[in-house]
Amino acid sequence: MSFNLDHYKQTAKAVEVDDIDFDDFRDKPLSTEAIRCLHYMSDVETHTVCYLRDLLVTPRTRTPGSPPS
Repeated sequence: MSFNLDHYKQTAKAVEVDDIDFDDFRDKPLSTEAIRCLHYMSDVETHTVCYLRDLLVTPRTRTPGSPPS
């Protein structure tokens, strides 16, 4: 699968939340399960960057022609 970095850099933008009425959560709070799921997804997103960083600093990424592990 290929990834077009130039296209990504031109089209990437922050998530827009202007249309979310956060005050509604006082009257209709999220369930415990939904909050737990959001915490999990946030952790996964945060750690994805950490894993990539750790991978990119390994010697294997700097060795041309090295076989995958």
